[in-house]
Amino acid sequence: MKRVGILGGTGEIGKRTVNILKNEYSLMASYYTRYRESEENCVFVKIDISNSEEIRQFCEQCDIIVNCAGASYLNGEKVARISADLRIPYVDPSGEAFLEEKISDIENNNIFVLSGGYFPGMSGLLMRHICEAFNKPEKICGLSVSEETPSQSAIEDFILTNLSGFGVAMSCYDNGKIKKDESEIFEIIKNKGYKFQNYLTVETERIARKYSLQKANWYNSSFGDEIIRKLQEAVIKLKSGGDGYKEIVREVIKIFGKNVKSNEQFTYIKIEGQGITGNRRIVKKAEMTSDCSSEISAIIAAYAVKSVLASNLNNGIYYAMDIINSETLIEDLSGLNARLTICDVEERRLEDEYEEGAV
Repeated sequence: MKRVGILGGTGEIGKRTVNILKNEYSLMASYYTRYRESEENCVFVKIDISNSEEIRQFCEQCDIIVNCAGASYLNGEKVARISADLRIPYVDPSGEAFLEEKISDIENNNIFVLSGGYFPGMSGLLMRHICEAFNKPEKICGLSVSEETPSQSAIEDFILTNLSGFGVAMSCYDNGKIKKDESEIFEIIKNKGYKFQNYLTVETERIARKYSLQKANWYNSSFGDEIIRKLQEAVIKLKSGGDGYKEIVREVIKIFGKNVKSNEQFTYIKIEGQGITGNRRIVKKAEMTSDCSSEISAIIAAYAVKSVLASNLNNGIYYAMDIINSETLIEDLSGLNARLTICDVEERRLEDEYEEGAV
């Protein structure tokens, strides 16, 4: 039986990844401060993620590594390089473009799966699924919102990855070019209004170019003025060096906690795509909800592991959305902690459009 190594196996994403995989694989999971007893099919060991030798000893006992230990920006490259030295596939729930660039010199030495989480990750997989539902996809747009209190490492990862080129603010993809788009949209989700702004992620642009789309938009919800100011302070502290930004991150967590306290905690993704099938132009919509983003991140990380172990991939850098079978994952969702609906919201015959144009 293949052994899956999960670094950070008692963290929010790690512990959920363990739960999804433990009935199919032998697992080894690490902890640092959150001690956990070993159980059937899963051995827990204490690892200091800053200690390269401890990481190496851990990885040597595994057939594939999932790095859920803290902010990927801080330790992703180190763990990825150790995995590559040992020729052990590496899966990162975060990773994005910054890690892709950092490990580009060793991409032919190992299998690396990046962006294997909630966003990017599930967001890209659903965009791909919608695009592939058409004979000719034309447009895609998506948005996500999370009403939850994020962890310290989640906020650190957000700050650090945005500093390193996670995407392009106030921009969209338009017929092969990245264009400025400062327009905002407003959506009511679970009886609460949310304001969204364009933020073209690397993942969304990859989808647009892969399927030769006319238009692609990704919308991020605004955090609110108080949190944005704090995040900007954290960025300034980070650029000046040292760990001063961490205190600001703790303040941000408290603000999120106060905002979420009176509301139901949830995570929501919506994808809408337009395309042509036969003689009809169709608009499809996918909506996913879960109690928290870590549940969705764990699903993608776990299914990235399954895909790597079940496939004969060549060495290289992949995004999770590229290798996971979306049909299989959707079929399995009923047994996981996420809910998905996909439907057609509009359908018109092309002939009708041409007739209207003539009039």
